[in-house]
Amino acid sequence: MVNASWGKKILAIAVACCACALIAVPAYAFYYVHSDEGTQVESKGVYEITCVLDETAQGGAIRSELVLVPEGSTVADLLNEDVMSSENQNGIDAIHNYDVTSLKDYLSGKQYTCTVYAAESQKPGTQTTHDGQGTTGESTQLNRYDNVVITVA
Repeated sequence: MVNASWGKKILAIAVACCACALIAVPAYAFYYVHSDEGTQVESKGVYEITCVLDETAQGGAIRSELVLVPEGSTVADLLNEDVMSSENQNGIDAIHNYDVTSLKDYLSGKQYTCTVYAAESQKPGTQTTHDGQGTTGESTQLNRYDNVVITVA
Protein backbone atom coordinates (compact mmCIF):
# COMPACT_ATOMS: atom_id res chain seq x y z
CA MET A 1 0.00 0.00 0.00
CA VAL A 2 2.85 2.36 0.75
CA ASN A 3 4.25 1.94 -2.76
CA ALA A 4 0.87 2.66 -4.39
CA SER A 5 0.53 5.87 -2.38
CA TRP A 6 4.02 6.98 -3.45
CA GLY A 7 3.21 6.28 -7.11
CA LYS A 8 0.01 8.32 -6.95
CA LYS A 9 1.94 11.28 -5.51
CA ILE A 10 4.50 11.13 -8.32
CA LEU A 11 1.71 10.87 -10.90
CA ALA A 12 -0.07 13.88 -9.37
CA ILE A 13 3.15 15.93 -9.42
CA ALA A 14 3.80 14.98 -13.06
CA VAL A 15 0.27 15.99 -14.07
CA ALA A 16 0.62 19.32 -12.21
CA CYS A 17 3.94 20.02 -13.94
CA CYS A 18 2.45 19.32 -17.37
CA ALA A 19 -0.51 21.61 -16.64
CA CYS A 20 1.82 24.42 -15.55
CA ALA A 21 3.89 23.99 -18.72
CA LEU A 22 0.78 24.17 -20.90
CA ILE A 23 -0.15 27.49 -19.29
CA ALA A 24 3.32 29.03 -18.96
CA VAL A 25 4.68 28.35 -22.46
CA PRO A 26 1.91 30.14 -24.40
CA ALA A 27 1.97 33.05 -21.92
CA TYR A 28 5.74 33.35 -22.35
CA ALA A 29 5.40 33.22 -26.15
CA PHE A 30 2.64 35.87 -26.02
CA TYR A 31 5.13 38.32 -24.50
CA TYR A 32 7.57 37.90 -27.38
CA VAL A 33 4.90 38.24 -30.05
CA HIS A 34 3.48 41.42 -28.52
CA SER A 35 6.64 43.12 -27.31
CA ASP A 36 8.61 45.72 -29.24
CA GLU A 37 11.57 43.39 -29.36
CA GLY A 38 11.09 40.10 -31.18
CA THR A 39 12.89 36.85 -30.64
CA GLN A 40 14.61 37.35 -33.97
CA VAL A 41 16.25 40.52 -35.23
CA GLU A 42 14.07 40.74 -38.34
CA SER A 43 10.79 39.87 -36.62
CA LYS A 44 8.04 42.39 -35.98
CA GLY A 45 5.61 42.58 -33.12
CA VAL A 46 2.05 43.83 -33.26
CA TYR A 47 0.49 46.93 -31.78
CA GLU A 48 -2.89 47.10 -30.11
CA ILE A 49 -4.76 50.15 -31.43
CA THR A 50 -8.21 51.34 -30.43
CA CYS A 51 -10.14 52.47 -33.50
CA VAL A 52 -13.27 54.61 -33.08
CA LEU A 53 -15.52 55.36 -36.07
CA ASP A 54 -17.85 58.30 -35.36
CA GLU A 55 -20.69 58.65 -37.86
CA THR A 56 -23.01 60.73 -35.63
CA ALA A 57 -22.84 63.69 -38.05
CA GLN A 58 -24.50 61.45 -40.67
CA GLY A 59 -27.09 60.13 -38.22
CA GLY A 60 -25.09 56.96 -37.67
CA ALA A 61 -23.60 55.34 -34.61
CA ILE A 62 -20.22 55.25 -32.93
CA ARG A 63 -18.28 52.02 -33.45
CA SER A 64 -15.23 51.12 -31.40
CA GLU A 65 -12.93 48.12 -31.57
CA LEU A 66 -9.44 46.86 -30.88
CA VAL A 67 -7.33 46.39 -34.01
CA LEU A 68 -3.98 44.60 -34.15
CA VAL A 69 -1.58 46.11 -36.69
CA PRO A 70 2.05 45.25 -37.43
CA GLU A 71 4.76 47.34 -35.82
CA GLY A 72 5.58 50.41 -37.92
CA SER A 73 2.05 50.80 -39.30
CA THR A 74 0.39 54.09 -40.19
CA VAL A 75 -3.25 55.13 -40.08
CA ALA A 76 -3.52 54.18 -43.78
CA ASP A 77 -2.41 50.65 -42.85
CA LEU A 78 -4.99 50.57 -40.06
CA LEU A 79 -7.75 51.45 -42.55
CA ASN A 80 -6.72 48.44 -44.64
CA GLU A 81 -6.42 46.09 -41.64
CA ASP A 82 -9.71 46.97 -39.94
CA VAL A 83 -12.53 44.80 -41.27
CA MET A 84 -16.25 45.56 -41.12
CA SER A 85 -18.68 42.69 -41.46
CA SER A 86 -22.21 42.75 -42.78
CA GLU A 87 -24.64 43.53 -40.00
CA ASN A 88 -27.70 42.69 -42.05
CA GLN A 89 -29.38 39.82 -40.22
CA ASN A 90 -32.84 39.92 -41.79
CA GLY A 91 -34.08 36.58 -43.04
CA ILE A 92 -32.70 33.07 -42.78
CA ASP A 93 -30.25 33.52 -45.69
CA ALA A 94 -28.77 36.66 -44.14
CA ILE A 95 -27.71 34.75 -41.04
CA HIS A 96 -25.10 33.01 -43.17
CA ASN A 97 -23.97 36.24 -44.83
CA TYR A 98 -20.26 36.64 -44.13
CA ASP A 99 -19.64 39.66 -46.34
CA VAL A 100 -16.76 41.80 -45.11
CA THR A 101 -15.06 44.94 -46.32
CA SER A 102 -12.09 46.94 -45.15
CA LEU A 103 -12.68 50.20 -43.34
CA LYS A 104 -10.92 51.99 -46.22
CA ASP A 105 -13.45 50.60 -48.73
CA TYR A 106 -16.33 51.44 -46.38
CA LEU A 107 -15.17 55.06 -46.13
CA SER A 108 -14.53 55.51 -49.85
CA GLY A 109 -16.58 58.41 -51.19
CA LYS A 110 -17.12 59.87 -47.69
CA GLN A 111 -15.49 62.92 -46.16
CA TYR A 112 -13.65 61.94 -42.99
CA THR A 113 -10.73 62.92 -40.78
CA CYS A 114 -8.39 60.61 -38.88
CA THR A 115 -6.95 61.83 -35.58
CA VAL A 116 -4.40 59.86 -33.60
CA TYR A 117 -4.19 60.37 -29.85
CA ALA A 118 -0.89 59.06 -28.53
CA ALA A 119 -1.02 56.69 -25.60
CA GLU A 120 1.45 58.85 -23.68
CA SER A 121 -0.96 61.81 -23.75
CA GLN A 122 -3.81 59.85 -22.18
CA LYS A 123 -4.11 60.39 -18.47
CA PRO A 124 -5.56 57.58 -16.32
CA GLY A 125 -8.43 58.64 -14.11
CA THR A 126 -9.65 61.49 -16.31
CA GLN A 127 -13.17 61.60 -17.68
CA THR A 128 -12.06 61.80 -21.32
CA THR A 129 -10.57 58.99 -23.34
CA HIS A 130 -7.72 61.22 -24.47
CA ASP A 131 -6.09 64.49 -23.57
CA GLY A 132 -4.27 66.77 -25.96
CA GLN A 133 -4.65 67.85 -29.56
CA GLY A 134 -3.86 64.65 -31.38
CA THR A 135 -2.24 64.30 -34.79
CA THR A 136 -4.36 64.40 -37.94
CA GLY A 137 -3.56 62.51 -41.14
CA GLU A 138 -3.37 59.04 -42.61
CA SER A 139 0.44 59.07 -42.73
CA THR A 140 0.71 59.33 -38.93
CA GLN A 141 2.89 56.61 -37.42
CA LEU A 142 1.10 54.43 -34.85
CA ASN A 143 2.51 53.29 -31.52
CA ARG A 144 1.23 50.74 -29.04
CA TYR A 145 -2.11 51.60 -27.35
CA ASP A 146 -2.79 54.69 -29.49
CA ASN A 147 -6.39 55.79 -30.09
CA VAL A 148 -7.42 56.49 -33.68
CA VAL A 149 -10.65 58.47 -34.01
CA ILE A 150 -12.20 58.59 -37.48
CA THR A 151 -14.87 61.28 -37.75
CA VAL A 152 -17.17 61.17 -40.76
CA ALA A 153 -18.39 64.63 -41.78
